[in-house]
Amino acid sequence: MATKSANLLLVVVALGSQFAEINWAHAQFKVVSVGSIYNGGSASDLAVSGDYAYLANESDGLRIYRIAPPDNPTNIARAYDGGSAFDVAVSGDYAYLANGGDGLRTYNVSNPTNPVSVGHHFDGGIAFAVAVTPNYAYLANGSDGLRIYDISNPSNTMNVGHKSIGPNGMYVSVAVSGNYAYLVNGNIQTPNFSLTIYDISNPTNAISVGHTTNYPNSHPAWVAVSNNYAYLANGGDGLRIFDVSDHAHPLNIGHINNGGTAYGVALTGNYACLANGGDGLRIYDISNPAQPINIGHASNGGQAFGLAISGNYVYVANDGGGLRIYLLVPQLGVNLTSTNTVLVSWPIPPAPFVLQSSADLGTSNWATVTNTPTVVSGQNQVVFSRETENQFFRLKLP
Repeated sequence: MATKSANLLLVVVALGSQFAEINWAHAQFKVVSVGSIYNGGSASDLAVSGDYAYLANESDGLRIYRIAPPDNPTNIARAYDGGSAFDVAVSGDYAYLANGGDGLRTYNVSNPTNPVSVGHHFDGGIAFAVAVTPNYAYLANGSDGLRIYDISNPSNTMNVGHKSIGPNGMYVSVAVSGNYAYLVNGNIQTPNFSLTIYDISNPTNAISVGHTTNYPNSHPAWVAVSNNYAYLANGGDGLRIFDVSDHAHPLNIGHINNGGTAYGVALTGNYACLANGGDGLRIYDISNPAQPINIGHASNGGQAFGLAISGNYVYVANDGGGLRIYLLVPQLGVNLTSTNTVLVSWPIPPAPFVLQSSADLGTSNWATVTNTPTVVSGQNQVVFSRETENQFFRLKLP
């Protein structure tokens, strides 16, 4: 059973020895569409910072939306200086736009309603994607290779590093973790895509230290990195997961494909969110990276190209569908154990939820469960003794 209120997300009822909730092998997320907005262009990718979403909207340029609240996004600004906005990264008061054939654009967004262009670099190639650290911007610049810019003074960025790419190659995505940059390398003729890893401990002299084999793919791919794993959104090939603890020898350890075309991937805790083209948004449990498990899905038309995660919300750049916003609602699982106890479990979400119980579904007198959950494989678990009367459980935002 489920009820609905401003912050009540799910109610599960256990009736003595009868359990009304479906039991899952892995706890699920319900993916709920809560907001959308479209102002023309083709939404390619986005970044979220505070109460604002920054949308790389291809020929329409950079759009800025106020997303407080997420169910009522409002267009508050647009910046267009030519080019084709493919990707955007935000750091502090600045937005860095990978602007296609126009190169890298830097905007001061200290006032999000009035973005001001303060820097521009074009060094050939096609700027497909950008990743930033406090002092550097790393640009996947197509057939030109990897460009590294010193952004310690955003109004006076400087190209301090460059790594060219071989014939027929193009870098289409970049992620940075620690002293390493991960580049998705596409072969224009094949087309195949692979992952190249650079040591960037000295940004003025990035050194290639490892790469994967090629994987067939007819579309550009995207990469995200967390801990010792790289997650590759690999077009029609689906999601591939690599162990990169040995940077010289990345090892493909996981793979899942639910159809669609994997264009973008973002990570939060034990979950990977996949922008899967016409298939929409997929949520995977990656608590065991070798065995990713599909635990959530939503599709509302359009082509999901890129995405960002903030709190319990996923923001999707949906091509001609504009910006779409989804709420991840953790679903409770109730299971009878072999020791005749009740196991209540739910996925660990980005935002904190509390478990509550009541003996009467019709009452407003719900009590917060004081048992400390045990975390097992990315799930919260609480064990209760079986009661003769009805038991009801719900998750609630505090």
